[in-house]
Amino acid sequence: MGLWLTWLAALSLMLPSALADEPADPTLPGMVARIAAGDFENNFFTGDFLITKPANEKEEVGACLLDKVGAIVTENGVGGFLNDLQVDAAACCTKDVKDCVADVKKAYALLTDVGQNRLTADKAAPQVAAMLLKAVEKRLSVGKVQASHARYFGKCPDVENCTMQMLGAHAMDL
Repeated sequence: MGLWLTWLAALSLMLPSALADEPADPTLPGMVARIAAGDFENNFFTGDFLITKPANEKEEVGACLLDKVGAIVTENGVGGFLNDLQVDAAACCTKDVKDCVADVKKAYALLTDVGQNRLTADKAAPQVAAMLLKAVEKRLSVGKVQASHARYFGKCPDVENCTMQMLGAHAMDL
């Protein structure tokens, strides 16, 4: 019985690390390259909140990034699933690569800062969401988006002073 419990205890210590995703690359260009190389799953996802199909890659990328804004605001993405959020945000930049990376690299760097304990998730989350929202607004018009996500448009033009409440988060979302 004692040997069985020792084995079970050892297994329980190893299991979380075996199931955990590999850490995201600390830079957006690096992460996009690792997705392209097949080191990470390409989780490019445009959500289900567009009124019409995306007309082009730029709109697809805008929808993908808008999905991440929603994840940050309503699901506590920065605090709750940072690594997945980084991988998924990078996946958005596997299309329209040059412009997407240029628009998203500062937001991604803030996520890396959270992961390296240089910044808190609470401080970074509204800034990251606001930066991603600026990238979205360059690619999508509010008229193409259902109300669930159109509510973010025009919020937080001043990234530095953005709050989760300004983005429409409710206390239960945080």
